[in-house]
Amino acid sequence: MAMPSLRRIGVLRAFTVLTIVSCSVFVRGASGPDQLLNADLSIDQRLSARFAAAAAPARRADGLSRPVGSMSPAERREAIDAYWGDGPSTAVKLQTFDKFWQYVDAKFAAFQNIDVDWGALRARYRSEIAAGVSRGRFAAIVNQLALALRDSHTIPLDLLVNVDTVPEPGVPLMGLSGWTFDTSGACLTAQDDGSALVYSAMKNHPLGLERGDRILGYDGRPWGELYQELVREELPLWPLWWGSTPSSFEHTFVMSAGLNWHLFETMDIAKHATGQVAHVATSRMPGALFYGFCSEQIQIAGVPKPTYFDGGFVSSGIVDGTQIGYIYSWGWEGDAVNQFAQAVYELTQVQQAAGLIIDFRFNEGGFLRAPFLGLSALSSHPAPTLGMDERLNPFDHFKMKSIVPPSQFLLDFHYRSGSRFKVNASFAGPIAVLVGPGAVSAGDYSALWSTYLPWVRTFGKSTSMAVGLPTQAALGTSLDLGPGWFARIAETNTYSVGAPGNYLIHSEFPVDQSVWLRPDDVAAGKDTVVNAAVAWLHQQVGR
Repeated sequence: MAMPSLRRIGVLRAFTVLTIVSCSVFVRGASGPDQLLNADLSIDQRLSARFAAAAAPARRADGLSRPVGSMSPAERREAIDAYWGDGPSTAVKLQTFDKFWQYVDAKFAAFQNIDVDWGALRARYRSEIAAGVSRGRFAAIVNQLALALRDSHTIPLDLLVNVDTVPEPGVPLMGLSGWTFDTSGACLTAQDDGSALVYSAMKNHPLGLERGDRILGYDGRPWGELYQELVREELPLWPLWWGSTPSSFEHTFVMSAGLNWHLFETMDIAKHATGQVAHVATSRMPGALFYGFCSEQIQIAGVPKPTYFDGGFVSSGIVDGTQIGYIYSWGWEGDAVNQFAQAVYELTQVQQAAGLIIDFRFNEGGFLRAPFLGLSALSSHPAPTLGMDERLNPFDHFKMKSIVPPSQFLLDFHYRSGSRFKVNASFAGPIAVLVGPGAVSAGDYSALWSTYLPWVRTFGKSTSMAVGLPTQAALGTSLDLGPGWFARIAETNTYSVGAPGNYLIHSEFPVDQSVWLRPDDVAAGKDTVVNAAVAWLHQQVGR
């Protein structure tokens, strides 16, 4: 997909503030599922802000004699202090810090399955802030608090530092999350060896990147080693989201290798065509090259991708040479509920596909109820699925109370206007569901709900598993850290039917067949995950 025009991005920038403060319509204490299912879980605010940043004038640091990555830790800290200046007063910084820390302490619903001493983090950082820190350093401290919680929704952002500043040479900022657009002029995904695989790249790339190449690291050091060093040194971040599970968290950082070319002098590239390692000077880059659309999916013959910037979150078709229907689902905003349901109907009832692929590898989330109409048209009988709990009180991180039991999240039903409607359709064929860390929030939920379908197998990697409702005004909760900040946290957690107390945030998605994009396939224009799914579907339908 071509990148939208700068004019389009400029329009998005004009209402970034509007989208940043938008809220859902879930009302705390409502007894019916419709109010809860109307909750908007999307990370659309952060996406809009990144699109806006692509059109903003670049601001380059003056006086940096060499790339940030080659500096000593002390020199990097000085560069951070100098770039964004002092910022608000120490009193204001302490107020912001205390408000976020206390809100998490009282309401964060996902302390389970992580090792974090929340009190020790407060003691460590508050004294440093009280002694005086710069704006960049303060943003980095708040980023570190969020990283410790390992949740895709819980990412407070200083809009100037973490959103509006684009990672470019001289900017002491760590780029994170290579979905949608990458500043390297290429789209990358994580490999098990810690390298980042190029699965799409602009023509005549200034560094020679091509499909099938892998970024091994920079300046002779592996990227897996470098990114961990930068995190330990607490550079401020430029994120969309990070995964909430161990594997999706690591995937987020590994795939971000291209976003950080600006920090180093030389990119180390394993060239697929020659088998050699090339060491290419990053000075060849003219600046940030926003390139996309990056969804960790290879084009499939016969199936168009969604027209995302025209409001198309869903697209579908029949895979060429097969009887297999294919649905891309990139989000649950706008008219996505009807787009998805129409695709299911067209493929299963009109074209009568023998099998179906639903691709959730990239899904930005949105309205919680949106997947039900389409998924229920694939289900043959009512099935309870997932339940939700919230904190019992602000004093115990682990005691929880129920919000909604699994019996209220039923497949085979559609939820609308306060009522539940039986969906009188089903599909008797096999269904392959493709998943990955690019599915987040309501994207996680739709992937989980699909596992309750009668004849289904999942392929790929764990989703982000951000399966909690975030702070929002209509919840009766808000988290205002002051002018120039955006913040939410996960205020609920989720469990599977029959397993109350076994909370899913920080737990890996139960993938049936672990498989991901491989260099040889990508270089040949093939999607490794789709090939595995098609092979299974052919086995099931007897081809």
